[in-house]
Amino acid sequence: DGDAGRATPFPSPEQRVAMAEGQPVIRVDGDDTIWVVAPDRPGLFSRVAGVLALNGLGVLEAAAASDQGVALSQFTVTSSFGPSIDWDGVVADLERCLAGRLALAARLADRARTYARPGAPSRVPDVRFDNDTTRRATVIEVHAADGVGVLNRITRALADLDLDIRTAKVQTLGDEVVDAFYVLDHDGAKITEADHQDEIRRAVLHGLR
Repeated sequence: DGDAGRATPFPSPEQRVAMAEGQPVIRVDGDDTIWVVAPDRPGLFSRVAGVLALNGLGVLEAAAASDQGVALSQFTVTSSFGPSIDWDGVVADLERCLAGRLALAARLADRARTYARPGAPSRVPDVRFDNDTTRRATVIEVHAADGVGVLNRITRALADLDLDIRTAKVQTLGDEVVDAFYVLDHDGAKITEADHQDEIRRAVLHGLR
C-alpha cells in the first residue's frame, strides 16, 4: 500500500498508552515533531495545524488516529524563522486553542495579511481523488498556492464533511503546496461516488478562496 513504510510504528506504544488514558496530552518529540492526544471532535486536526501555522511552522508530514472517542494527531514540522522552534509558545497556544480560548481563524487571517507576498503567483487550486494507490483509504490530492494556514483551511473543509483524515503528506514546491490526505468517510469507507467527490472538491476550493 502507498501509505506504508513509516520507520517507527504509529501510534507508538507511548501514544497508545496516552490514548487509552484518555486525558489531553501535548508532547514534543525530538526537535521537529509534536503530537496531541485529545477527545475526538470534528476539526481537531485542522485546529492543531492552524496553531502550527500561527507559530510560523510548516508541516512536512502529519498522521492521525482515533480510538474509543480519543484522537491522536502527529506533525513533523519545519520553522520559517530559523532552526530553533519556540516549543513553549506552540504548546501554550495549543492549550489555549483546545480550551476554546484562542481566536484561531481571526489570528490566522491577521497573519496571512501580514505575511502576504505582493505579486506572488496565484495558482488555481486543483483537487484530485485516487482510490487506486491504497486499499485502506481514498487519497485526496490538493494542489494550491502556498500561504499562511493552507493546511488548516483544507483540513477544516474536510472536517466539515465528517471525513476522517488518517494520514497527511505535505510538500511545498516553491510557491505551490501539494498535499495528499488519506481519508475515509464517517462510516469508515472509501469515497467512490462522483457526487460525494464533487461536494468535497467544492468545499476544499471554497476553503482556499
